[in-house]
Amino acid sequence: YRSASTDPGINTIAARDGAGTIFASLFSGVATQANYADLAEKYLADAEYEEGTVLMIGGENEVTACTIGSRAIGPVSKKPAYLMNANLENGTAIALKGRVPVKVTGPIVKGQHLVAGPNGSAQSAGAGNPDTFAIALETNSNPLIKLVECLIL
Repeated sequence: YRSASTDPGINTIAARDGAGTIFASLFSGVATQANYADLAEKYLADAEYEEGTVLMIGGENEVTACTIGSRAIGPVSKKPAYLMNANLENGTAIALKGRVPVKVTGPIVKGQHLVAGPNGSAQSAGAGNPDTFAIALETNSNPLIKLVECLIL
């Protein structure tokens, strides 16, 4: 008879700790799936940002809100399917790949490419713009800032 343990050592049965977390050194299986849809990594931001805010390298720490003409690295993700650098204290999760809401300024049409826009938002990109970081998955004619579901490239 073996008892369950939250210690990820060998020959133990995995158990949840008081917070519901299971620890292990290696999970091996055939398939996995997630409830959410993006790959994100934590970076140190110069402020606390809302979901979908588009960030770039810069500011007092590693990242800050993007501006027109800058190179966006991605939007703030609040529910990443996979989070890299998860133990970075006070880090902000930025979606690097996958499907997430993005703050967009101006009308957008499904399939349009996005680049950095004003005040931490994205905007429609001109044809062939090398700074494209996302593609809109929906159309929204609202000229103001709003969240639009996008594919991060």
